[in-house]
Amino acid sequence: MLHYDVIVIGSGPAGENGAITAADCGKKVALVEKEAVPGGASANTGTIPSKALRETALAIQQARNRDAHGISFQVSSTVTVPELMGRRGLVTAREHSRIRAALNKAGVEQFRGTAYLADPHTVRVKIPGAGGAYQEITGDVILLATGTRPFHPPQYTIDNVRVYDSDSILMLDRVPRSLAILGGGVAGCEYASLFAALGVHVSLIDSKERLLPWLDAELSHAMQDLFAMAGIDLHQQIRAQKLEPGDRDVLVTLSDGSRLVAEKVLVAAGRVGNVETLNLPAAGITATEKGLLEVNQNFQTSVPHIYAAGDLVGFPMLASVSMEQGRAAMSHACGVARGKLTGLLPVGIYTIPEVSAVGETEESLKAKGRPYVVGKSSLAGNARANLIGEAVGALKLLADPTDGKLLGIHCIGPHASDLVHLGQAVMSLGGDLSYFVEAVFNYPTLGEAYKYAAYDALDKIRSRRVTRLERAASK
Repeated sequence: MLHYDVIVIGSGPAGENGAITAADCGKKVALVEKEAVPGGASANTGTIPSKALRETALAIQQARNRDAHGISFQVSSTVTVPELMGRRGLVTAREHSRIRAALNKAGVEQFRGTAYLADPHTVRVKIPGAGGAYQEITGDVILLATGTRPFHPPQYTIDNVRVYDSDSILMLDRVPRSLAILGGGVAGCEYASLFAALGVHVSLIDSKERLLPWLDAELSHAMQDLFAMAGIDLHQQIRAQKLEPGDRDVLVTLSDGSRLVAEKVLVAAGRVGNVETLNLPAAGITATEKGLLEVNQNFQTSVPHIYAAGDLVGFPMLASVSMEQGRAAMSHACGVARGKLTGLLPVGIYTIPEVSAVGETEESLKAKGRPYVVGKSSLAGNARANLIGEAVGALKLLADPTDGKLLGIHCIGPHASDLVHLGQAVMSLGGDLSYFVEAVFNYPTLGEAYKYAAYDALDKIRSRRVTRLERAASK
């Protein structure tokens, strides 16, 4: 039996970075991956493939919006979705090579197979194609990073012919005429805008009052308005009760009694943890109904030497956060001091246009009774946004009205997931609105929107002060 200081199960962002962190701490590390290639859903079925398709859709939309006379763009009715992914194969292959090289450089021993726990310290790795044979290894510390998969509600039959989930939708044999999306979460919203940009008639059905309700409400409403402008039919505070596939289309019956017809249906009902094969009870661990694991601030499960990180521990289920969770978990396990995982975790939603945010929302500040001021800059007037054919959205800053310290950054528009990082950096370093006013920004750039949003916020702060002085003088 082979013994290791650390055993990591799963090679997605959390597993990869957790394993390398432990190895860099001088630990003997084993990593178990059931698939033939590393990277998990991020590299293989979710993040990279979907963003590859998005880049194609975005390029088509931007080209149309640039009003280049004499040039027309049209998506062939026979093109397959995989063909539209462009550089997906190249990017994914490079990710596989990068991950393997990083693990090898760190000295992480890699096992191919399905892992399950025989006891709190023993992992059995079922070897693929070996008739049930397995390799048994033991570890002082175990990191569970098996990720998640799309949830299949029992009332829907996902046949991958008419009805798909957020993984299988990427294997469509052609771009459909129409698509009904059940669920207004991140995946549902991203695919709604993506397919709308490809010219598909999209119906988005969501049970909530507004899309992505954990976003700043103004951002959420702005996204809904842009979706409507893009021709997406929004059916909100409604559920799909029944799906009836026919020869060419699917009849969708909604909870309000209405019906709609779509050629294809995407069920985007969230994700569940990949825990079935882990045999968690043998280690004394219990998962939630959604297959997720509860952890403390150090990412320890109820069994202290068994850690969990990444999508398996729930919200926000972002690759960027999963990487840091894996590093933080294994730093703690190896007794290496490091700061707690930062509270300034940016959220990037790759709709068209993008949505990104970090820090407080207006709603969270109101709930805390904390005063704030809002500064906004419309991207419709930004020269760079106009040049790239995506002049929509706005940058919104939330700041303390007494000292101008930044409290939150919210952006909807082109490259929002990149744009938010400047504000995140200033916030992390305790900066205030004066930085943006005094800084020199390249022109034309999206980043200069920060300067005008800061001017707007400072004007409101001055107005407040003048109003207070006038009130004081009148007494």
